[in-house]
Amino acid sequence: MIISDEMWDILAPSTEPYEDITREDLESGLESGEFVMFKGERSIAVTCSYGSSLRVGLAGGELDELLGMEKAICLYAREKGFSSVEIIGRPGWERVLPNYERTAVLLRKELSHGLH
Repeated sequence: MIISDEMWDILAPSTEPYEDITREDLESGLESGEFVMFKGERSIAVTCSYGSSLRVGLAGGELDELLGMEKAICLYAREKGFSSVEIIGRPGWERVLPNYERTAVLLRKELSHGLH
């Protein structure tokens, strides 16, 4: 999958300094199916599997739209048989994502507790 300049502009800030992923790495992971992208009108989240968790490793855009995407990501994860959703991000995310607990900068939601 080719990442447009507009899409990369949304995601690039989330690749520094927390992750060291290039545009080419992202395109390759999407093409291989290793990564799954959730795209809104002004926001993007990229996930990958990590054991029994679906992990959001990159996200950028508008907070309200990303919060809506979190619900879609949880539904997708449950449909695919994951037991939890994890979000790697800035500590501020814990203030706006209830039912997640802080584990360093990793937030995890167990899907057995319901989606929301």
